[in-house]
Amino acid sequence: MVSAVADLRQPHRLARYLEATASTFHKFYDVCRVLPLGDEEPNDLHRARLLLVEATRTVFVTGLGLLGVSAPERM
Repeated sequence: MVSAVADLRQPHRLARYLEATASTFHKFYDVCRVLPLGDEEPNDLHRARLLLVEATRTVFVTGLGLLGVSAPERM
């Protein structure tokens, strides 16, 4: 994505990509429980979902940084 945006000199494509990613992530987070409840032990599914959350965070921090927008630490 970043290469295409740079080659085409169309930063709006990166903004649209981040918007689509945010929408998809919101749907995931609304449906899937990421953290265990109460005394429930974390399992492989929880760990995989946490990795997905961290990867998505990295995409947003990087993408927003390339656009010159700062990302909040928490919302």
